[in-house]
Amino acid sequence: MMKRLFFSAVCSVCAAAALVFLPSCEKKMPEKDTSDYGSMNITSEPAGAEVSILGKVIGATPYVTKPVPSAMYIVKLAMDGYEPAWIPVNVSPGRQVEAHVALVPENATVIIDSDPTGAHVQMNGKDIGDTPVLLPDLALGSYSASVQMQGYTRRDISWKVQNGRPILINVPLMNNIGTLSLDSDPEAAEIEIDGRTYGNTPFKDFLEQGQHKIRLTKNGYKPYEKIVTVNRDETTEVSAQMEMLPGSLTIESEPTGAALFINGIDYGVTPYKRDVIEAGDYTVRLSMDGYDTLEQTVTVHPGEPMNRTFTLDSNLGSIVLSVNPPGMNIYLDGKFICRTEAEGKSRDVSRRVTIKNLTSGEHTVTVSNKHAKPDVQTVKITVGKGKTESVSEIKAWLPDTTIILKNGSKYSGRLTDKYSDDAKRFSFRHSPGITTEYNRDDIREIIPLKIIDSE
Repeated sequence: MMKRLFFSAVCSVCAAAALVFLPSCEKKMPEKDTSDYGSMNITSEPAGAEVSILGKVIGATPYVTKPVPSAMYIVKLAMDGYEPAWIPVNVSPGRQVEAHVALVPENATVIIDSDPTGAHVQMNGKDIGDTPVLLPDLALGSYSASVQMQGYTRRDISWKVQNGRPILINVPLMNNIGTLSLDSDPEAAEIEIDGRTYGNTPFKDFLEQGQHKIRLTKNGYKPYEKIVTVNRDETTEVSAQMEMLPGSLTIESEPTGAALFINGIDYGVTPYKRDVIEAGDYTVRLSMDGYDTLEQTVTVHPGEPMNRTFTLDSNLGSIVLSVNPPGMNIYLDGKFICRTEAEGKSRDVSRRVTIKNLTSGEHTVTVSNKHAKPDVQTVKITVGKGKTESVSEIKAWLPDTTIILKNGSKYSGRLTDKYSDDAKRFSFRHSPGITTEYNRDDIREIIPLKIIDSE
């Protein structure tokens, strides 16, 4: 429609326009009647647009024309970076017509592709997608972007939009892959490359060329870190010798106080603690009187505490004796142990005797008193390791009292447990198996005997 208007205006005003805009001839023309003339005030946003009428450039905005015959005019505005605009202007007699145009910036469509396709594109630090990327309506100006893809060298590109023509940018990418081969001693160390986890050693895989930070970790070992350079189409080999961390060792025993030897070296007695010790196997030997020597291998793991408590097995036994009556001497393997004592107020029953800390094997228990009948008794006892052996009751007869009757008779023997000072009758043992009862009134005197045999 604009073209139709343009050609219509050309047909209707060509004669008048020629008179207004063409240079005047040297020959003076007769003056015309200008009562039917008007003018145009042509402006634009932005200012500075080129103004054309009938294909002839007459100035730049803002522009006020000379008086022209009243008619419909097609005015063209053009400016770099903006789409050209044509506007119809109807000039009326005796009036100045205002004509204003807001120019539309000229945009272009840009397509970014890569070989291979699928590369990631960033502009001004923002992700805009993977190739091929369509960027519609880019204003005139200069632009830049980065194109990158795993396994290829990053490419930085720039371009300039000068007009509305579409722009196709094809970016060929260059392979930048090398190989990293990584092993460690010990194996199975956890791998980090540039902060990303890659499993455990041994490891072999492709990486982009350039410098990479590797970090290996394993329990009990100091972390291993190194910067390595991977070159394109080459294999970089790294063999990591990891430094073992020390452990700690604590040894206790039950009972405590056992002599301690580690790898044959005397370390005093338990409990024992060593805060820093090299990881490895250690032979621990514990010994203590009355207990079996214990020897075991203890493994200290790198960077870990090793706490062990050993229970020693007693190799001593004991004997429990019941020896009656009180006053009998007890010997073990010829060594005096004790003299039996009365259980409470009993004259016939002694307290039980326990002999502890006996080595395993056969022992001889001897019970004697030169005044007793029999005066010596011997018992063989086999003591098991850590066992308590009970010996059947050993009995002897030992006089402890002399009585004098009123008739002058005098006897030595034992009063029974039934005796009391206020009893009217009591029993008296003259010898083993012979007991006589006496009236208290028949007794003139009761004299306790202290028949103690020397040790």
